[in-house]
Amino acid sequence: MLLRSYRGNAESVARHLKWPPMKVQAAIHYAEAFKGEIDAAIADNDMADFRSIKRMLPQAAEFVAGKSAKR
Repeated sequence: MLLRSYRGNAESVARHLKWPPMKVQAAIHYAEAFKGEIDAAIADNDMADFRSIKRMLPQAAEFVAGKSAKR
């Protein structure tokens, strides 16, 4: 997902993660070798919403950026 958000720029992903570029390249090779597995995981992630996460993790609390907490 990060590689897609950085438009395929592995060096930008490495900087973002503070990883050596070689580690990102290894992840890219894995994703290429197991494309179906990676695509399925991304699809699962895209389908997840707060309600589905809350069912799995009842203690989850929703965070909405820009809204201040009530005190």
